[in-house]
Amino acid sequence: MSGSGPFNDVGFYELVNQILSSSQRSPLRERRIRPRLPFDTKQRIAIWGDHEPTTEDFVSVRCFDLNKNGIAFFLDEPPAFRRLIVELSCPQRKLYLASEVAHWAYVYFYPSGDIVPEEALDELEDQEKTDLGEPQRLVLVGCRFITRWSPCQEQ
Repeated sequence: MSGSGPFNDVGFYELVNQILSSSQRSPLRERRIRPRLPFDTKQRIAIWGDHEPTTEDFVSVRCFDLNKNGIAFFLDEPPAFRRLIVELSCPQRKLYLASEVAHWAYVYFYPSGDIVPEEALDELEDQEKTDLGEPQRLVLVGCRFITRWSPCQEQ
C-alpha cells in the first residue's frame, strides 16, 4: 500500500538527512539502483539472535554509506549473524531499525580513505599499492532495513 510503509513519515527522512549532512566524505561512484550517500561516521548495531537486544548489546561500528533502504559498515570479521538492529543517531534523536545482512565482502581500507574490494586488489599496479600506503583488511557489510524497532523498556 502506498504511503503506509514504515519509512514513509517525515521524521524518518528528516533524521536520515541530518545524519547524512554530518558526513563529509567525497561522493562514491554509484553501482546500486538506489543511490547511497557517503556516511563516514560511527553508529551502533546490535545482533538480534534468540532474544531482542538490550542497550548493553549495542557496539559501535564505522559506517560507509547510507540510504533510506539500507546501510553499509565495516567489521573485522564476516558477520556470524543475519538479523540486527541499527541505531542511527544524531545529537537530538535516535532511530532504531530492524535490519538484515544482504551481503558482505572483504575489502582493503587504505589510509587515504580509498577502499578496494579484495577481488580487485590484483588489478592495482605495484606503484599504486605503494602510493596508497598500508591497507587494513576489513569486511564491508551491506544491510537492508526491514522496519522500525522500539527498544525494550528496562524493567
